[in-house]
Amino acid sequence: MSDASFHTRLGDARAALPIGLIGALLLGSYHPRSDTVVNATGQAAQVTTIAVPASVDNSTVYSVIIDGVTSSYTSDASATQAELGAGIAAALAAEPGARGQMTGAYSGGTLTLTGTYAGVAHTVTVSGGTGSNVFGTPSTTTSASMGTSVPFGVAVQSQGYVSGTGVKSGSSPITTAFTAQVISFTFAGNTASYYSGTVSINGRVYAWSGVVWDTNLDTTCTAIAAAINAVMPTETVIAASVGSGGGVVTLTAEVEGAEFDATAAAVGHADAEQTKAYTTGPSISTSLVRALVGVSARKASIENATLGGDDPTYIGNSAMEVWTKAEVVVSDRSLTIAYGDPVYVSVASATRGYLYNAAGTDRVYIPPEKMRWGRQVSADGIASILIGGV
Repeated sequence: MSDASFHTRLGDARAALPIGLIGALLLGSYHPRSDTVVNATGQAAQVTTIAVPASVDNSTVYSVIIDGVTSSYTSDASATQAELGAGIAAALAAEPGARGQMTGAYSGGTLTLTGTYAGVAHTVTVSGGTGSNVFGTPSTTTSASMGTSVPFGVAVQSQGYVSGTGVKSGSSPITTAFTAQVISFTFAGNTASYYSGTVSINGRVYAWSGVVWDTNLDTTCTAIAAAINAVMPTETVIAASVGSGGGVVTLTAEVEGAEFDATAAAVGHADAEQTKAYTTGPSISTSLVRALVGVSARKASIENATLGGDDPTYIGNSAMEVWTKAEVVVSDRSLTIAYGDPVYVSVASATRGYLYNAAGTDRVYIPPEKMRWGRQVSADGIASILIGGV
């Protein structure tokens, strides 16, 4: 006896099965590759400053106490502000319990204490002297921070290597990690000159033309900048005339981390010419495309950030595995994604490293040979990203 209701028929199955967890490889990824990057996002060691008194009491013990460990300098009858500041700095260096925690440096009436390790907070107090001849209250100018955690399935960028190692220092991308790229054109010409050019950004080429010499270099360059801005969409490139009689037009990326190129031509007269200069970039400091490593990988050994939560992340100063060539599961960010869609990476602080398929404020275009969208399982809120030309 059989019960047909017990069996699952082909028509009963979901049209698309779940394809995995965010940051994991899509089943069947062919020869995936990964890299190791140390998460250095926003790390900071504590910096505390102390005002050293201009006048120093005679034969007095002045002390700086770091986490309960005291370093002292005893003044003499001729002690000066500089001697006290340098003396305390030397005492810190000589005290084993202090020098492993913070280093001291004196300059111009201020003693500056800098933490040895990022993310480690210290308690600093002072003592010694009377009246106005006392240390100022310690002021922490930079708080200790282990940095921003990096979740699974987001873009990771690097701008160099950890000193003395072959391991990259990386982070999820953010506008403050980049300087906007700038290209400058210097024009020369006269009444017969005709100007035109192109701007290449976000996988497209925008052409501008129809500008002729007008009165002088400043008015001509103002017209050139206006012609460029008339064809450029928002969040791409903005042109400006320097306006100092030098015939210079600058093109600046509106999103830090976006890379672009441009051309310009000045024709119609023997004197008509232009010169181009890459004023800022392109480099890993101006271009996310050049700094991009890949997408942060899911690892079973990484614990949740909150007790009882479901939010595993790479904490500051930890080693991250990053997929550099693979098909990886990521959040679809409630988008409608089609295979082969373009990829944009957010560099906004609230959504840093998240992936999108449309341009927008604080999003950087990634060319298809680097990344492109794969399949989508909207019922699960996930999609796949193809990295490294897979």
